[in-house]
Amino acid sequence: MGRVLALIVAIGVVLYVALTFLLGWMWEGYDPIRDTQSELGAVDSPYRTWMNIGGFMGLGVVILCFAAAYHLLLRDGIAKTIATALVMVAGVGMIVVGFFPCDAGCVDVTRTGELHGLWSMPGAIGLPLAAMLSASVFRTDGRFGTRWQAASFWIGLLSLVSGPIVALGWIEGVPGLLQRAGMWPSLFWMMAVSLRLVWLDEAHAAQGARV
Repeated sequence: MGRVLALIVAIGVVLYVALTFLLGWMWEGYDPIRDTQSELGAVDSPYRTWMNIGGFMGLGVVILCFAAAYHLLLRDGIAKTIATALVMVAGVGMIVVGFFPCDAGCVDVTRTGELHGLWSMPGAIGLPLAAMLSASVFRTDGRFGTRWQAASFWIGLLSLVSGPIVALGWIEGVPGLLQRAGMWPSLFWMMAVSLRLVWLDEAHAAQGARV
């Protein structure tokens, strides 16, 4: 079951990124450098249903699958328990985001728009924190080398730092690019860890069969 869930995660991340590319390409005037992913699901977006259900909610389910695979396939420890909980919070938050599209242009003036921003925070915070904490989880597990540990920590930290930069508008003109640069590394980290867990589980099963 853990292996199947991990494969779902790897495929799901690719499908989410592909969907954002496709919807952005189909929407005339949409600029992925200037415009955020949330704008694809905004109330004035012609593709809001696709983005909110297939994009945000679908990604939330994928993140929850990752939480389950992470829990099932990594060795136990307090850091793993905390990281799993953080990933679960991120997944639930992303699902809820789909129920609350941002206002036109994602200039939030209604309660629904404000809730979109509020429920985006668990994913923007929980997943990067889980990546950072995974440095300790991987060290305890013993099957991930120092490169995996270092990469997890720094990817999580850089993703976490990008959130305030986007929210406070410290760099103008490229919020879409900044958001993707902050969010997608965590998603690709999640995909890479999932594929690694699949490989480790298959190697373990093959070794057991030989014994």
